[in-house]
Parts: sequence; structure tokens; C-alpha cells
Amino acid sequence: MSEKILILQTAFLGDLILSTSFFHAVRIAYPEAEIHVVCNAGTENVLTSNQDINLVIPFDKKKIKRNLFSFFEFALQLRKNNYDVVFSPHFSHRSSLLSWFTTAPIRVGYVESGFSFLHTKKVPRPITGPHEVDKLFSLLFDDPSDYPSGRERRPYLYSNPTDDQRILNLLSSIKISEREYIILAPSSLWETKRLPEEKFVSVISQILRKRQESIILIGSKSDLEIEARIFQLLKIEPLKEKERNRLHSFIGKTSLGELSSLISKSKAIISNDSSPIHYASAFNILTVMIYGATIPAFGYSALSTKNRIIEVPNLSCRPCGIHGGRFCPEKHFKCMLEQDPLKIFNALEAVLEK
Repeated sequence: MSEKILILQTAFLGDLILSTSFFHAVRIAYPEAEIHVVCNAGTENVLTSNQDINLVIPFDKKKIKRNLFSFFEFALQLRKNNYDVVFSPHFSHRSSLLSWFTTAPIRVGYVESGFSFLHTKKVPRPITGPHEVDKLFSLLFDDPSDYPSGRERRPYLYSNPTDDQRILNLLSSIKISEREYIILAPSSLWETKRLPEEKFVSVISQILRKRQESIILIGSKSDLEIEARIFQLLKIEPLKEKERNRLHSFIGKTSLGELSSLISKSKAIISNDSSPIHYASAFNILTVMIYGATIPAFGYSALSTKNRIIEVPNLSCRPCGIHGGRFCPEKHFKCMLEQDPLKIFNALEAVLEK
């Protein structure tokens, strides 16, 4: 009889994308298993067409917070599936409880997770050092020498024909073909991980003046204020009309699946420490990653073969939190205000060199 496996990953979108390499490793280790994944409701679309997973189960955190009874109802539904093994890459108290409620005989999680005593097997998860994918692999492999390497370390995202066609139509409408555009992702959930708009505008201006590619801005509907600010600041940049016409914005215009398709067809991406980096890693897109409040040692850096990391060195206040924060605790925000747009542009030039 084949095993029934549950993986609990209800963290942020970027974490879920990085976890897909772990899902793939579990599938390789258990080729005949039925694998279910619980993810945060609203992020499940990035798992569309993922052949490593048999069932995706959205978990509505907002509903759970409003009604505690809903949590137990959800947990009891999981129990009915009679899982043999549960992996818990998310280290919240809630995930440990969900794992325990399944009554699976094998429940693997991190030593540092909340209520870790509920796991039957616990592995350490250092805050700094290993990349996040290696931390995930530690839940499955006892010996680091067995960790997947090469392409199998990068995320696995799969194209949906409908999403692909929608993106091809959008690109056609602005007369751009695949690999003829560079993506800029100016946002992040956390303010201290965002490069200020005026610095992004300087980078945009240099690309439009010195290179031939078009630029496409990406983000969610909540980033429309950032979009407006960028276009407002661009008005004072010394650009020719034909240069300005090569800047386009898809902010608020794409679903998660469409965003995946858009990034997969790009030539390169410039992004803050945020989920677009991990989309790009899935498709091995050339990457320039900008760090502010966080640091590469946390393990979320780009996995694309060609990438550059941009950060302000020698700041004793970095990092100021695992996810950054809403404001600079030191009130100077040097980690982003001292970023050099020319250095960012030169990093892009470097990854684009043949």
C-alpha cells in the first residue's frame, strides 16, 4: 500500500514557491505516494499543474482567526485522510497542532517550531547559514550529502496554457516579444525591504537610455500607489519619447499564474528581497536582487545561475528582523537610502553579458 503524505506550508508566497523544490524531492523519495499540500488560501494558484502534488488544500488563516472552531473543524477534516507521514516546513504553533491532529505516526518538523514536542522527529533549523531549500531538505534527508543539487534545488512552477496565452496577448498588445523585456519588481510586503521609488526611477532611466530592452513593472493591486509615484517621478527624467514608450506597467493586471508566465518569458529581473526572486529562480532568469533590512545569510537569495546581490555593506544595524519591518528602528533607513542606482544598473549589465 502506498503512503499518504501531508506537507504543511502556510507561510508567505515566496516560502511556498521555494518549497516546491522540497515537494519535488518528496515525490522522488516516495514515487507511489499520495501527496497533499496545505497552503495559505490565496497562494494555491502557484501550484497549478504541479505534478508532484495530488491535492492542494487551501487554509484560510483569516477565517481561523475570526472563528477558533473553524481551526478544529479543519484539523478534523485532515485527520479523516489518514496520513502516514506529515512534514511541517512552517514552524508556527498552529502548523504543529495541525500535524499532531492528523495522528500520523511520523510527524517531521523543526526543533525551533512552536509546540515542537508534538513532532515525532525534529531537526534543527538555523536562522542563518544554509539556504532555505537546504533547510527544507533537512526534513527529508538525514545526510546533507544526499540533498538535491543543480536544477533540483530551484523551484518548480508549471505553465498553464490559459495564463501563457493571456500573457502573450498582453505582450503582443504592447508590441513586445519574449526575452525583449526586463522586469522590475519595486514592492515588498515589508516597507524596509523596498528600494525607494526615486532610486528605482533612476535605474529605469538608465536602462531606457543605455539599453534596448523594454521594462515591465510588476506588482499587485496594492502596489498601485508605488506605480503612480514611479510614473510621477519619471516626468522629470531627461528621457526621449521613444525611450519613455518602452516602459510598461502590469501592476495589478496579472494573477499569480500569469505573473509566473510573464517572468518566465523575461530576459532579466531586478527585485527587492521578495517573491518575484523565487519565481525567477524557477525559470533560471537572470537576476539582480536588492537587499535592505534583511541579509542573504537568512537563506532566501536567488537560485538562478546568473545573479547579483546588491546591498549596503558595513551597517551594524542589519539585519533588523527576519522579514524586515514597517519602519527603520534606527530611523535612518541607510540600508536603502544609501543604495547606488548606478551600481544596480551595472549589476544588470554584468548578468546580461554574454
